[in-house]
Amino acid sequence: MNQFELEFINDLKRLGLKRKDVANSLGITMPTLKSKLKDPNRLTVRDISLLKNLKFELNNLTYEVDQH
Repeated sequence: MNQFELEFINDLKRLGLKRKDVANSLGITMPTLKSKLKDPNRLTVRDISLLKNLKFELNNLTYEVDQH
């Protein structure tokens, strides 16, 4: 489990949300949410914006830039 997943779980508890609630808010399936949590580089700007609107803190969100 990565730092982003841990923070996500803590935010879920703090906000009283379920993963299913978040997936519905993002307009994605549960398997897609799971894959995005395992690899936060798959999050889109739209995903991040919607998570922020839900009051997720996202302090541990980092990204890697492909340098090709």
